[in-house]
Amino acid sequence: MAILVHPARATRDWLPAGVGRGERMYHVLSDIIGPHGSQELRLFVARCGIQRRWVQFPGSYREHYDAPPHAAECLLRHGARLASNREIGTLLRAKRNADRGADR
Repeated sequence: MAILVHPARATRDWLPAGVGRGERMYHVLSDIIGPHGSQELRLFVARCGIQRRWVQFPGSYREHYDAPPHAAECLLRHGARLASNREIGTLLRAKRNADRGADR
């Protein structure tokens, strides 16, 4: 499916990635719901040097990686696409609702 790259601002210094508070960084997530999306995301980000330990909320509907600008450029070259705030919000709601449905 698709890997989405969402521009954001760092809320704190992220020294290992060379990103300071207030500087541009990116959230990277898969639009596939469930474990297949997690797997797709892990494999895709590894191509651009994003470290596995940078995962946020692993295994949840909010699972994503934070990426510094140079890594986001690499992801976009490999076929990821930029996503708007609205698109990310819609995707996260769909993933959350799917998680709730799976719990029933």
